[in-house]
Amino acid sequence: MKTVYKIFFVTLMLMIVSCGNTENKKPSRKMRIPDDRLAAILTDTYLTAGIMDLFAMRDTWAQRDSIQNYIDVIESHGYTYEQFETTMRYYFMSKPRKLSRIYDRVTGNLLELETELMTQQSAVKPSEKNLWPGKPDYRLPEEFTRDPVWFDIPVDKPGEYILKADIRVFEDDKSLNPRVTVYFSYRDSAGEEKRDYWQEIFLVKDGQIHNIQIKHTLDTIPDARLRGWLLNHDNQSGKWEKHARISNIRIVHADDFAAQ
Repeated sequence: MKTVYKIFFVTLMLMIVSCGNTENKKPSRKMRIPDDRLAAILTDTYLTAGIMDLFAMRDTWAQRDSIQNYIDVIESHGYTYEQFETTMRYYFMSKPRKLSRIYDRVTGNLLELETELMTQQSAVKPSEKNLWPGKPDYRLPEEFTRDPVWFDIPVDKPGEYILKADIRVFEDDKSLNPRVTVYFSYRDSAGEEKRDYWQEIFLVKDGQIHNIQIKHTLDTIPDARLRGWLLNHDNQSGKWEKHARISNIRIVHADDFAAQ
């Protein structure tokens, strides 16, 4: 799949560089598209290229200049083709490493879309009871800058519990030691909280989607709770923020777990 992406983007970049002048000085702020918006545009241009390969769409757009279809995508994001061309030429000629990092984000976006589509196509079996109490997905820093995504669930049924999630931490994430931390919490005879920790999973900042799955067994303990942080981190001072995605979150009892 990555080979297809590379062929497409190399072709696109060569097309852009071959057009217009060959100046590679840093464009003005007005002419430069921010990295996150550029990644979104490139993601949509790839999707557009895929749509154009469909026979029905090919017939519909047969009479149009193919570049116009990409211009429509760029303008739908609020930018002009001139801004896009200027930005891409500058990165290609002067900032190839930065462009490579943007490309990695695009690849990640496409993989995330693919994962979401596959999840929608494979419906959860009715016998599976998802105990997750929060949202189905989280995007940081768009929603929160440093939120560790805390959860607290009552679990009176003994046996094995399973937590699954697709977690993607980007290379520019500024959190220290991002990880998944989960534990069973209960009170002893003196009323003091006791914690039974699960295996802690440390997350890699590589921009790739990682399918996390951990499990732990709860003994017969009344009024126990399942608690933790999906995106835990070490404390640090200063101004910083996370850059991550969490999706397809599921917490189930082993008896209710629908095998994939």
